[in-house]
Amino acid sequence: MSNQQNNSGSRSGINKPTMFGYVVRPIGNSGKSSWSKIAAAWAHKDGQGFDVRMDAVPVDGRLVLRAAAEDDQPLVENDGPAPS
Repeated sequence: MSNQQNNSGSRSGINKPTMFGYVVRPIGNSGKSSWSKIAAAWAHKDGQGFDVRMDAVPVDGRLVLRAAAEDDQPLVENDGPAPS
């Protein structure tokens, strides 16, 4: 199946992920955690599943999925200059 069939959104534009996947690791004994974005997921049109692209595989096998917010940055950034 093609990405256009499985991804939600318009065919003419870039489809934004509906969820992002993170590896969550504890930082020492502070009770704080480090979140690293490693995946993006796009909902199927029928709402019964997701297409997931992972840039890494969690060593412990645990992936945390969170709904994408409007201000979430893309998983892969362009090669242009950084915004000032």
